[in-house]
Amino acid sequence: MKRMRPFSFYAILLVIVMTACEKESRIPIPYDGDKVVLNSLIQPDSLIYIRVTKSKPVKEYGNLRFPELQGATVVIRENGQTLPAPEWRVINGKGYYVSQAVAGVRKAYTVSVSYTGLASVAATDSTPGAPDIREASAQKTSNRVKFFLKDNIAERNYYRIRVYNADVVNGEIVPQKQDTVKFRLDPSFNNNFIDIIGNTYYSEVLLTDERINGKDVFFVLQTSKEITASHMIVEVSGLTRGAYKYLDGTYSQRLEDRMDFSVDPVNVYSNVENGYGILGGVNARRLSFSVE
Repeated sequence: MKRMRPFSFYAILLVIVMTACEKESRIPIPYDGDKVVLNSLIQPDSLIYIRVTKSKPVKEYGNLRFPELQGATVVIRENGQTLPAPEWRVINGKGYYVSQAVAGVRKAYTVSVSYTGLASVAATDSTPGAPDIREASAQKTSNRVKFFLKDNIAERNYYRIRVYNADVVNGEIVPQKQDTVKFRLDPSFNNNFIDIIGNTYYSEVLLTDERINGKDVFFVLQTSKEITASHMIVEVSGLTRGAYKYLDGTYSQRLEDRMDFSVDPVNVYSNVENGYGILGGVNARRLSFSVE
């Protein structure tokens, strides 16, 4: 097994670009040369979207955009078998290499990238199973959202929890917008996590099953604002260990309106050999429901 190495600061900056958060810093940062930056979180039953860019030294303060590597050779392998070549597409102004078929569940994927003048890179991860969640509910004018999660005792599991306000559009319950509802685990109910519950409300919570291994857990989420939406969505994603470590290490860069240069780059995970970035597996399941 190849040893996974820490995620570079330059890939952290890519995350900031991908979330449209551009702030200025004049902290001197050493640079060890241009490298390929590969980013993709693979969701079963969805096409695979691969973002490929080139790192650069942080000299142009206020300009954190990284050059896209259009024309790269990108190869996707599923359980060791080479898939049809992904196609270059521009989506919302950004270029992606997109697979021709959807990803599968519990499959191993390797993505390799070659580009003239840069060292070739590769990364490997798998796609996890979907979380076993049920019975989501909430009441108007309250600030609590409830649901059950049954953990699989046979596996080490990693989870991400998010909540959305929603509307009915063409008979389907859809999120009102991509901004998530901020919440925390209610300390009155979630005793399994009493030592990590604080006063801060987050747009997502990342958990391992260390405290709930094999249990059927009743989650109560306390929202930062009173619930007024007619519908809501609870989303729980199963994560691979790599995806969990990456999302945990980049939280402030992805979701907060600031650039936190105090984050130690060695604490941010990468599994891209010879380059920067992440290839991770995510399996999101959503419970849509009417607010009572």
